[in-house]
Order: sequence, then structure tokens, then C-alpha cells
Amino acid sequence: MVALLLRLRVAGTANRLRFGLRPAFTAVVAVLVAVLASIAVSTLTSRLRDDPLGEVQALVVGGGALLLVGFVVAPFASSRPPWGDPRRLYGYGAPVDRAAVGLALGSALGVPALCLLILGVGYVRSFGLGSGIAWLAVLGAVLAGATALLLALVAGTVSASITGRRARDFLAAGGVVVGLLIIPLVVDLVRVLLPGGYRGSGVATSGLAWTPFGAALALPGHAASGQTGRAVADLLVALVTLGLLWWAWRTLVERGLRRPPAPEVAADRVGLGWFDLLPGTASGAVAGRSLTYWVRDARYRWSLVILPFLPLLVIPLGIAGVDWRMLALAPVPLMCLILGFLPHNDVAYDNTALWMHVSANTRGLADRLGRLAPALVIGVPLALVGSFAAVVLHDDIAVFGAEFGVAIALLLTGLGLASILSAALPYAAVRPGDDPFQQPQSTGAAAGWSQSLMIGGAALLSAPTGILAVMAAVEGRTDLVGAAFWAGTLTGVGVLVAGVAIGSAVYSRRAPELLAFALRS
Repeated sequence: MVALLLRLRVAGTANRLRFGLRPAFTAVVAVLVAVLASIAVSTLTSRLRDDPLGEVQALVVGGGALLLVGFVVAPFASSRPPWGDPRRLYGYGAPVDRAAVGLALGSALGVPALCLLILGVGYVRSFGLGSGIAWLAVLGAVLAGATALLLALVAGTVSASITGRRARDFLAAGGVVVGLLIIPLVVDLVRVLLPGGYRGSGVATSGLAWTPFGAALALPGHAASGQTGRAVADLLVALVTLGLLWWAWRTLVERGLRRPPAPEVAADRVGLGWFDLLPGTASGAVAGRSLTYWVRDARYRWSLVILPFLPLLVIPLGIAGVDWRMLALAPVPLMCLILGFLPHNDVAYDNTALWMHVSANTRGLADRLGRLAPALVIGVPLALVGSFAAVVLHDDIAVFGAEFGVAIALLLTGLGLASILSAALPYAAVRPGDDPFQQPQSTGAAAGWSQSLMIGGAALLSAPTGILAVMAAVEGRTDLVGAAFWAGTLTGVGVLVAGVAIGSAVYSRRAPELLAFALRS
């Protein structure tokens, strides 16, 4: 049974390269990107061996814990069941233990496991404190890798088996809680990387070492610092975690083999969700539908899952020598730019559902305003709270107005341009229910033009605000903070209003053409 499942896994992976040039090219490029990125991170991590032990411990435990959290969160953002879903073996009479082992080993044959192996090399080399510690680092890497793969197996199987609306809403609320818990960890990681020695609050070392996400990774650091008791505790927590995860996985396999897949059930609660909270107008109806899509549609969920991890992009720049105090100001504007970018092809994401707007003769203004609701609900609090966290890390709260001005300018100018481009230059998008990474081939230049105009236009329109903010933060020109704030706010609001007005006119004029495009794509 185990050998059969492994052969099926290898055959399924090989089939991606056999049927069609485009799927093979996409698969090869995706693997190369993942492997090269892992090699780059592993190389940077291995160079930490000359740094103080406290910094090494904080960075590898904090960064590794974020990676393990990603293995839990990512399956819930996917619209397809995982390869190792045990329900696929229902009715074949497979032994539970052999099926559990075979499915687990088969799921480990993939790009995630290869990336973990590469990252594990950098993790082991980051300590470089002798053969004894090196062997403990290898043990920690193996335990952490096995934990990551089992977390993905359990999370993917649970996600695929959830059919109740209330259960999915509960998981969405849990995702918000996880996101809030990640924020102090990211802040602690950035504080560690600031000049002046170790400045972490201890979250990335002491706290995470008692959790399933950091226990195995903290093992060699505690042993190297002479904390034998903590090292033993780390090992026990890691082993107990693996035991519990394997028990959960075997239970899920047994349930999948013994019970038929549950049929889809009707909604288990009375109510209209977001529509109950919004006004009963055309724009309110479009906003409710958009908010529902952003919460439930895997194409939007993947983009939102990536947002909390964008601050980690500054770590390689900091290791390369860029001033950490300046880098602390970069993630929030970048997140706002990406958030403003997301609705730029919203009409194409609707696919055939766009007929509801056209058949109801929805006005262009109502359509444009309603589609902006999710980005504004998420983006405005992000710009406000994120800017405050950024200036705290920057050690100069006086530049809060400048940071917020840049963030809100990028967000609102992006949404203003998106209101125009989603009606003027739609291009083929992933169909509802398909893999979020299965981007269809575009026969024209609309995709390139739309994305280039979005990113380039938002950056260009926000450039004056950015210049004022840089002068205020780098040169200490606190007299320019107010100017940057008002420049960013007025620019963003002005472009947003103009974009909604122009986009409304374009949508009203091209609504039948947009519906024909949605039906073809």
C-alpha cells in the first residue's frame, strides 16, 4: 500500500510535465522560483553564525515559527483538496496505518519538502558552534520539518472536509486571531534586526519555545547557552507535538476510510451575512457581495494570506546592509500598494456572475463604490495601525503623519486607478473554484498594460508624498510631516473620487461588452 501510494504520487507529479507545454513550463518555473528563493534565504541564514547567539536564536526561531504558521494557514486558502485527502481511498478497504503512512510520505514528495530541506541546511549552519550543537541543530531541523508537513496534512484535510457555513465562519475568525498574534512576532523580529544589539522582547525566543511552532527550533540555542533544562523541555514539547499531530492525522485517515464523504448541506443559520450589516441600496448589495467573495473565495484569500508576510521582505535588505530604521517604514506602504492593486481586475473575477449587475441595470457608480468596500475596510485600519507600529520601530513617532500619508496615498490612488482599469482593461482571470495559481493564458496585452498602469500610476501619483516623507524621516525635517500627511491624504482622496467617477462612466458605457468578455474568458 505504501509503495503504491508513493508510485501514484510520483506518477501524478510527472504527468504535469507530460501533458502540454504550458503546464510543464509553469510547473518548472514555479519549482525554480521556490528553490532559488529557499537557497537565498538559506544562504542568508547560514551567515548568522558569526552573530551573537541571542540574535541567531531570535531570528531562526521567530522566522521558523512564521514558516510553520504558513503551513497551517495556506491549506485553508486553497479551493482544492490536498493530494493526501484520505477520502479518496474510501471504499478500497485500505488498512488505516498503511494508508496513513503512505499518504503522509506521498504528500512529503513535493516542492514544500524540498524547500524545507534547503532551509534546514541554512538553519543548521547558522549555529556553527561545534559538532555537538550541530547534531542538535540537525535534530531540531528534522523535528521542525516533520511538524510542518504534518501540520499541512492535518490542516488540508480539515479544510477539505468542512462543509458547514458556521464552521467556515469560525475558521475565518480564527484566521483573524492568528493574524493578530503574528503582528507582535513580526515586530519582535524587526526589533532584533535594528542596530544596537539584541533588542527583542523575548517573544521570538522564550514564548515560542513552549509552542509547537518553535520548540524544535529552539533546541540547539538553549543547549548552546547552557540551559539544559530548557533544551530537554524543547525536545519533549516537540516530540509530544509530533505524537499529537500523528494521532490527529491517523484519526482523520480512519474517518475518511470508514465514512463516505459528507454531502453538501444547506446553510445552518438564518441571515444574509454581510448583507444584513449594509444598507439596502445597490452599492450596499455590491459591497456585501464583494465582502463575501473576499472572505470565501480562495482567489482573494490567497492574496490576503500573503499580506501579513510582506514585512519579511525587508529582512534580506537589512542583512545586506540597508539601515533597519529606514526599512521599518517600508512594509506598510508596500502592503497598502498591494491592497489597492487587488481590485484592478475585479470584473473579470466575477466571471459569469457579472450578468446579475447587467440584468439589474446596476448603475456604474453603485458598482464602483461597492467593489471598493473590502479594500477600504481592511486598508484604512491597516494604514493607521501599521503606520504607528512602523514609526515605533523607527524610533521616531514624530514622523507618523508622513508614514500615514504615504500609506493612504498608495492605497487610495491604487483603488482609484483600479476603479478605472477593471472596467477599461479587464483580462482573463482564474475562474471561480479553480486553483488560485492557475492563471489562464492571455492572448492580448491587456494584462501587462493593466498591471503596469496600476503599479506605475499609483507610485507616480504618490511620489511627491513619498519625497516629502523621506525628507522628514531621513533628514529630520519634522516641519514637512504635516505637508506629507496632507499631500498624501488629498492626493489619495482626489484620485479615488476621480477614479470612481471615470470608472463609473466607463462601466456604464461598456457593461454589455464586459459581460461578453466575462462569458468568453
